[in-house]
Amino acid sequence: MISKIIVPTDFSLPAEQALNYAIALAKKTKASITLAHINQVAMLDASMPAETYQLLVKEIEELTLAGFDTLEKKLLKPSGIDYTTETRYGFVSEEICAVAKEAEADLIIMGTTGASGAAEILIGSNAASVVAKSTVPILVIPKDLNYKEYTRIVYATDYNEPEFPALMRLIYFAELFDCPLDVIHVKSEADKYFNAENNFFKKNKANITYPNIHYMQLEKGDVIQSINHYVEENHGDLLVMAKHNRSFFDRLFHRSLSKKMAYHTKIPLLVLVKE
Repeated sequence: MISKIIVPTDFSLPAEQALNYAIALAKKTKASITLAHINQVAMLDASMPAETYQLLVKEIEELTLAGFDTLEKKLLKPSGIDYTTETRYGFVSEEICAVAKEAEADLIIMGTTGASGAAEILIGSNAASVVAKSTVPILVIPKDLNYKEYTRIVYATDYNEPEFPALMRLIYFAELFDCPLDVIHVKSEADKYFNAENNFFKKNKANITYPNIHYMQLEKGDVIQSINHYVEENHGDLLVMAKHNRSFFDRLFHRSLSKKMAYHTKIPLLVLVKE
């Protein structure tokens, strides 16, 4: 269930687009939104004179209030949803995670910048840090993407046991939109040593009652390209992965691999957290 959504904003156009998307999803789920803005003024030179520092803080606070006021008048108030605004000082990624945790939020919705869509989240240090540190699921919205109802959800898995709780949370999304849920696995060398699919799903199948779920294995090859090809061929409109320590997701999106990414998604990317 989704009842509380956190939307970080820097008042840029991609952030505004993500807020627009979040409002539509909040209406669908009857959730409330907390619009959060993080200022990094505390990161400035400590040798700055106190008066100059105070003037800068005042200017930043005025700009923040003006930014909130614009978004409230333009998007939030007309939407009719319940919302709050919050501003903090500090490291962006840490404060976003703190806001989400303290609010016991169910979802963080973030926008990306740049034509490469979700790949950009792995290049931008703040967004990448949020994905790495957050214990709350994150929905990444590519630039210029408008909200639409999901018609096919694709979940890329390595059949790791801790992913089962993530899959159960994902079924909520599938039920919400009454759409197919495809669970895909790209074969690897490790699959030779154990029947991962049978071990994973035979043990848990009794707990999965959603009827419109499909499991399939993709032939061994480049993981990113295989996922990309499957999503495009099957018209997926929500890609889902799960992260846990140095798991499938973390290896896949390690900074050193970001340039190799062939998959520059034009659809939302939902990052769940393995327990």
